[in-house]
Amino acid sequence: MQRLKMRGILIVSLLSSTVLLQACGNDGAEQAQVEIKAAPKLTNDATEYAAKAWAFINEVDPIVYAKQVDQMEEKVRVPARKLSTEWRINVKMTDSVTEGKYALCRKALTSLEIWARESIDQSSTVAQKQADYERDKNQCKGAIENPELGNTDPKKVGV
Repeated sequence: MQRLKMRGILIVSLLSSTVLLQACGNDGAEQAQVEIKAAPKLTNDATEYAAKAWAFINEVDPIVYAKQVDQMEEKVRVPARKLSTEWRINVKMTDSVTEGKYALCRKALTSLEIWARESIDQSSTVAQKQADYERDKNQCKGAIENPELGNTDPKKVGV
């Protein structure tokens, strides 16, 4: 019995020593460089997302109009989905500011992405998707030009 206790203590001591030596033994070894980056600034304000969407739409829709299929995935679809996803995650109806008419800009962003996808696939519905996009872009333009229709205070909705 005494021997078993002694053996257990010895094993625990050896394991503890090994762990301590490994933790302390990296003094002379190269230290991994840790890059500290600032966290992205999150906002629940649909105004900012609508402005980003509007700028993005106007920057990249010439690619789709010009039928530059080789650039649509990387320059249109991927960034459009990323921005739309961020918007959906960060701007919620329970937030202090809700979307109001700015949701039309998110819809235009989605329509642009769909039109680009249909163009890449050479779908028979490309013309309809282009018409949907142009309608949605025009509605977004109206929301951007009339900010009083944009964000709405949830406490005043239905008053």
